[in-house]
Parts: sequence; C-alpha cells; structure tokens
Amino acid sequence: MLGSSLDDLERYLLTPEAGACSLEHWEQLRDFAVGGMQSPGLPDETRLRWGRLALSAISRKERSQTPQQAMTESAHVRAYMILKFGVSNADAARDLHALCSDILRNVGMSPGAGAQLAEGWKSASRDQMLQLRRIKNMVTPLLPLRAFLEGDDPAFQELRSWLELIPRLP
Repeated sequence: MLGSSLDDLERYLLTPEAGACSLEHWEQLRDFAVGGMQSPGLPDETRLRWGRLALSAISRKERSQTPQQAMTESAHVRAYMILKFGVSNADAARDLHALCSDILRNVGMSPGAGAQLAEGWKSASRDQMLQLRRIKNMVTPLLPLRAFLEGDDPAFQELRSWLELIPRLP
C-alpha cells in the first residue's frame, strides 16, 4: 500500500478495507505522508494533500492512543502546515483557532494551575508529572507559530501563557 500514489492512498481511505488496517499500517502511512508533506520539490497543493493524509492516518490510529498523544501528533502536522502554507479558516487542517481550541480542550487545566504544579513538579506524583509532560508535548508545536498568536482572542492568550511555561515543564 505504501508504494501507492497519493491518489490511490486517498481513495483507499474511503474503502471498507481501510477500517481493518493495523496500528502499524496507520503509523507507516502517517510517516510516509509526513515525508510527502515536507518534500519541498512538490507543489504546495500536493504537499497539503499529503498533510491531510497524515492527519487521516493519525485519526485512524487514535483509538490506540490517549487523546493527548493523538492531539500532539495532529498538532505537529497542523502547525507545520500553518507555518509553511499559511493560516486558512477555510481549511480545517490550517485553521489556527481550531488547532488552539483542540489543544486547550485536551490540556485539562488552566495555565495558572499548570504554573503552580510546575513549581514543584519534581515532587509531584507520577500522574501529575505525566500530565505536565503531555501538556508540554501538545503545546510545543505552537512555538514556531508564536507570531500568529497575537491579539485578544482568549484561546490565543491562554496558549501564549502555556508557551511561556514550556521551559518550566518536565
């Protein structure tokens, strides 16, 4: 399947057989698609299609991951697409506000609570340390997009606070 063309892979996702694929298959497809998305020799529209294919593969393997792991993978792909191809409210993959809202839905605490927990993370419980690590992993892909997060939008403001916390998170 991975030797197939982009058109073939996109069509395959629409078939009933695609639902029976293994986690390893979706992981390979995601890796393959990310490579296509990052290929500078391809036209931008083709690279965007590869990015959307990567997001489809991530969503298919979601059932074997925590929501935060899936969000982290998705955030990396979406942030790359926004950085390289620009923000687009008409393209769900490049909708910065939607990406920020999705991340914040998975964070599970306010930046203030995160800052408080980060102060003593070395003595925190294992679960609390893992929660802070997951938050760091979800938010880190937005670092290169910091300039896009200006303004009074509450989601942008909250994520700017999280970005400032990254160096203090485990």
